[in-house]
Formats: sequence, structure tokens, C-alpha cells
Amino acid sequence: MTGLAVQAPDRGSVLSWGVDIGAAAALVVAFWLRPMIDLTEPRIVLAGVCSAAGVAVAVVLRWRLPAIAPAVALVATGIGWVLEASTDPLLGVAWSLYPLAVRSAVRARLLGVAAVVTLIAVSVSYGGEPSGGFDQRIVLAGAAIGIAWLLGHTEARRQEATREAVRQEAEAEQARRQNAMAREVHDVVGHALSVISAEADVARSLPDLREADLRSSLADIEHRARSALEEVQGLVRALRTGESSTQAAVILPQLVAAARASGLEVAQHIEVTAASHQTDLVVVRVVQEAVSNVIRHAGARWCEVSVSPEDGAVVVRIDDDGSGLPDDWRPGTGLIGMRERVEGLGGSLTVTNRLAGGTRVLARVPVAAVS
Repeated sequence: MTGLAVQAPDRGSVLSWGVDIGAAAALVVAFWLRPMIDLTEPRIVLAGVCSAAGVAVAVVLRWRLPAIAPAVALVATGIGWVLEASTDPLLGVAWSLYPLAVRSAVRARLLGVAAVVTLIAVSVSYGGEPSGGFDQRIVLAGAAIGIAWLLGHTEARRQEATREAVRQEAEAEQARRQNAMAREVHDVVGHALSVISAEADVARSLPDLREADLRSSLADIEHRARSALEEVQGLVRALRTGESSTQAAVILPQLVAAARASGLEVAQHIEVTAASHQTDLVVVRVVQEAVSNVIRHAGARWCEVSVSPEDGAVVVRIDDDGSGLPDDWRPGTGLIGMRERVEGLGGSLTVTNRLAGGTRVLARVPVAAVS
């Protein structure tokens, strides 16, 4: 039976204990004290006192013993009815039953209801001729039990909905983190491999390559590989800490230099203003992915990289003289990642064919809070 061994929640605080103790005292005073005063036989009085104490203990320990407390209150109240030592319409049982309704499985709740019905039947059988007061007590008992179960069921549904909302939020956050990691790995590793591959292809295609030139090309490739490794390590640190140290003013010239080393002719117009880390990171990743696409897919000999401030935003434009977008073109992982980054900061990104031939990537990235 799920939840029966769960300890009381923060309801186990001083306030909760005080409420339950007050409820127990009120029940005893209201429904047990007056009938027991009218009793004359000492043994019946003692049994009535013990029964009242059982109800009080059950009420106080209802969160600690959710499966036992309502049963104890049920039996004690039934004894009180038979001994005419109590007029409690099972309010103590209902109070004790609420935690069971919240925490237990459906089968446990059904068993609890069956036990209540059984006790009421037994009480009717041994309580003598039913009177108007007794009939009223039965009606109130049924109402109290029903309300307790209804409130408990409602609270259980509310708690389940809260847990489900928390679970869904955790899953959504995990998906966001995974998407962010996928974008970062694709941009960093993909760009580095593109530049290294292009530079190696340039070195391989040069006729009569001298040993000194070959060594220089290999040294450049090694430098690009080491830089990529350092960037990946920085990426891992950033993902762990949630902080990024990306500086567009430093990295953008390095991206242009790497593109030139791959054999691409690059014109640049880079004007970087103070912006948040998020804006800097998005600008760098857009330029990085766009230049990688020019190197890998465009078949271009020339491209222009332009980064400039404009009306509270950073405008990024990358033009090339390549083959342009085919008619059946579909955005790939890199472009989808670029668009998610830009739109995540409230910006926009378009990829179109240029009238003069080639492709244009145009992004407008809002300048967030200056860091």
C-alpha cells in the first residue's frame, strides 16, 4: 500500500501538532465528557475513558500512523457508542482517515470504507432501538467519512498533479540542456574539423609542395586542433558552471584567420560593442557556423563577414559567392541551432540567396543586459 510508511510532512511541525491536539481535546469535550458524566458503573466509565483516550491518540498520531490511526478511532468510537459513552458521529475517525485517503492506494481506501460500513452496522445491531438522535448520528457519520475521503482524494490528486508538473519541468530542463550541449558540440567541433579538413586539402592540392611548406601547413593544422580542444574544454567548463567567457572581440578575428588559412578569401568588417555574455556567444556561434557552411558546402572562393551594432542589437551578415541554396534545400542541424540561439534572445535569422549569386546569412541579435 503506497505511502503508508511515509512520515508526516511538514505538517509534523509544532503548528500541526497543536492543531491535532486541539482537535482531539475538542472531540473528547464535545462528544465524550457529557455522556460519561451520566454513567454510574465504574467499569463502564473506565472503558469509556480508555475509548476516549484511544480516539484522542489516533487523532494526534494520524500522520505518523495513517493506516492504524483510523482503525483505532473506529473501534474506540464503536465501543463508545455501545457503552453510550460517546455521541461522536465518527468525526474522530474522519479526522484520522484524511491522511490515509491522501497517502494510501485505492485498495486501502476501499478497505477503510468497508470497515466503516461494517462498524456502523455493528453499532446499529448492538446499540438498542434506533432513536432520532442515533439516526442523525449515522447520517452525520456517513457525511463525515465521505467528506474526509473526498478531501483526501482531492489533495492526493493535487499532489500528484504537482509532482507531474515538477517532473515535466525537469524533463523540459533536461531537454533544453541536451539541446544546448548538442548545439555547442556541433558548432565547436564541426567548425574546427571543417577548417582542419579544408586546410589539409589546400596543402595536399598545392603542386611541388616543399618540405618547409608542408611542415608549416601541418603546424597550422596542429594549432587549429589544439585550439579546438581548448575550446571544447572551455565548453565543458561552461556547461558545468553555467557561465561563459566567450568574448566576440577576441574570437571573431580568430575565426576569420582560420577561414583564410583554409584557402577562403575573407573580407571583414567587425565592430564589437559591449554586450552580455549571451549576446557575445550567439554572435560568435552564428559567424562560426555560417563560415563553416561556406567552407564545407558553398563551393565559394570569397566571403564577407560583417558584425556591427544597430539600434540596440548586433547585426551579423555573412555573404559568399558560392553556389547558393538549391530549390530543395532544407535547414540542417547547424542552421536550426543558429536560429534557436538567435530567437532564444528575441532576435531573428534569415538565410537567402543573393541576387549577385551565393548565399546571405543575416542575423539580428538584441543586446541583452551589458555584463
